[in-house]
Amino acid sequence: MKVKTIKVGAADYAKVAERIKQFREDCPSGSIESKFQFMGDTVIFTSTVIKDLANPSSARATANAQGTNKGVKAFEKVESISVGRALAMLGYCADGDIATSEEMEEFQDYQKTKKEEMVDDLMAQVDDIKTIEELREFYTKHKGLGKELDAYITNKSKELKETNKK
Repeated sequence: MKVKTIKVGAADYAKVAERIKQFREDCPSGSIESKFQFMGDTVIFTSTVIKDLANPSSARATANAQGTNKGVKAFEKVESISVGRALAMLGYCADGDIATSEEMEEFQDYQKTKKEEMVDDLMAQVDDIKTIEELREFYTKHKGLGKELDAYITNKSKELKETNKK
């Protein structure tokens, strides 16, 4: 069944709220249950979705999700991911995608943070470069990683050229 979706990057993903809404409309006798456990800073949710509680052979699905219990609404986000995955196992998803929009947005944030950390590390390496030749080699190896890094390298190049003029 097709659930209302949103674009995340180039693909369509269903929000967990939309999956739940559609499930509740389709299965008024259905059930969504979640259980959790902590392992240090990690929380693990197991969610079970049953289409019809009155029917012992009713379709059901169970899914898990884990994440850190740090940050705003982190606990709730992990539960939402678990519920969204269980609903996807029953067909409440966008074109067969199990991942929810919340998961994909979180993944994109993670990728962005990792890239920012990498760029910061590379900028620190640029600070240690002493010659134009070293800077050219560095640029050849790391070009294309973003405008911010390119601008930083350009500024370092100007600084090295000024130093060499003196």
